[in-house]
Amino acid sequence: MAFAEEKVFKYPAEEECLVRRLGSGVIAAWPHLPREVQEQIFAEAKIAWDREFHVSHLPDKLTAIIRRRHA
Repeated sequence: MAFAEEKVFKYPAEEECLVRRLGSGVIAAWPHLPREVQEQIFAEAKIAWDREFHVSHLPDKLTAIIRRRHA
Protein backbone atom coordinates (compact mmCIF):
# COMPACT_ATOMS: atom_id res chain seq x y z
CA MET A 1 0.00 0.00 0.00
CA ALA A 2 1.53 3.31 -1.04
CA PHE A 3 1.32 6.36 1.16
CA ALA A 4 1.64 9.94 -0.02
CA GLU A 5 4.40 12.25 1.15
CA GLU A 6 5.58 11.88 4.72
CA LYS A 7 4.61 14.73 7.02
CA VAL A 8 3.33 15.10 10.54
CA PHE A 9 -0.45 15.23 10.73
CA LYS A 10 -1.71 18.14 12.82
CA TYR A 11 -5.32 18.92 13.61
CA PRO A 12 -7.12 21.81 15.26
CA ALA A 13 -8.60 21.27 18.73
CA GLU A 14 -12.16 21.30 17.38
CA GLU A 15 -11.35 18.21 15.28
CA GLU A 16 -9.97 16.16 18.18
CA CYS A 17 -13.25 14.26 18.59
CA LEU A 18 -13.04 13.25 14.91
CA VAL A 19 -9.45 12.05 15.28
CA ARG A 20 -10.45 10.00 18.35
CA ARG A 21 -13.35 8.43 16.44
CA LEU A 22 -11.11 7.56 13.52
CA GLY A 23 -8.61 6.03 15.96
CA SER A 24 -11.39 3.97 17.51
CA GLY A 25 -12.32 2.72 14.06
CA VAL A 26 -8.72 1.73 13.36
CA ILE A 27 -8.53 -0.16 16.67
CA ALA A 28 -11.79 -1.98 15.88
CA ALA A 29 -10.58 -2.99 12.40
CA TRP A 30 -7.01 -3.80 13.53
CA PRO A 31 -7.10 -7.62 13.31
CA HIS A 32 -8.42 -7.41 9.74
CA LEU A 33 -5.66 -5.10 8.49
CA PRO A 34 -2.63 -6.50 6.66
CA ARG A 35 0.53 -6.63 8.76
CA GLU A 36 2.28 -3.96 6.64
CA VAL A 37 -0.64 -1.59 7.16
CA GLN A 38 -0.54 -2.21 10.93
CA GLU A 39 3.18 -1.44 10.93
CA GLN A 40 2.65 1.77 8.95
CA ILE A 41 -0.13 2.90 11.30
CA PHE A 42 2.13 2.28 14.31
CA ALA A 43 4.96 4.22 12.67
CA GLU A 44 2.65 7.16 11.96
CA ALA A 45 1.17 7.03 15.47
CA LYS A 46 4.64 7.26 17.01
CA ILE A 47 5.41 10.52 15.21
CA ALA A 48 1.93 12.07 15.23
CA TRP A 49 1.56 15.54 16.67
CA ASP A 50 -0.36 15.71 19.90
CA ARG A 51 -0.85 18.18 22.72
CA GLU A 52 0.95 15.67 24.94
CA PHE A 53 4.35 15.88 23.27
CA HIS A 54 6.11 13.11 25.20
CA VAL A 55 4.27 9.95 26.20
CA SER A 56 6.48 7.51 28.04
CA HIS A 57 6.48 3.93 26.70
CA LEU A 58 4.33 4.99 23.74
CA PRO A 59 4.79 1.81 21.62
CA ASP A 60 3.89 -0.38 24.60
CA LYS A 61 0.80 1.70 25.35
CA LEU A 62 -0.35 1.59 21.72
CA THR A 63 0.04 -2.19 21.69
CA ALA A 64 -1.79 -2.54 25.02
CA ILE A 65 -4.85 -0.60 23.87
CA ILE A 66 -5.20 -2.84 20.81
CA ARG A 67 -4.76 -5.99 22.88
CA ARG A 68 -7.40 -4.83 25.40
CA ARG A 69 -9.92 -4.34 22.59
CA HIS A 70 -9.23 -7.72 21.02
CA ALA A 71 -8.58 -9.88 24.10
